Amino acid sequence: MKASVGSVLALFWICITALLFLGLSVAVFADPHFPLAIGVFRTVGRTGLWVTLVPTLVAMLGLILWRRQKFGSGLVAAYSLFWFVAFLSCLPYVWNAKRSFCLRNFCITTPWFGRLTVLALAIPFLLAAIWAGRAHFQPPKSPEVY
Repeated sequence: MKASVGSVLALFWICITALLFLGLSVAVFADPHFPLAIGVFRTVGRTGLWVTLVPTLVAMLGLILWRRQKFGSGLVAAYSLFWFVAFLSCLPYVWNAKRSFCLRNFCITTPWFGRLTVLALAIPFLLAAIWAGRAHFQPPKSPEVY
């Protein structure tokens, strides 16, 4: 069975972001005073693992169960919707910024660039959620009889 380009891109996006958030989870675990600020999620220390590690484990379990059960596609859709909402909740911080939007290593001084960055992170999660939701609610394929 040949996979579509959209399916490959969605699976690639989910795998890459899950690995990135797994790396962020390691950083949160290593530093007991790690300041995590993603949209409405503002934590310090290991409580940030609830925001980074739990959704990552959900995504990985969803990818493992993808071919066997519809449950896997539901988990991937939940992971994607979680991060879509999380990144959308960043928009008020960027949109109403009176000064630079600064992270640890760099600052975004142009408001439109910050807005585009947040949308560029949120939109692929929305597309992946729609893709996984469609896979979840598709009727099962009947085996071909020759």
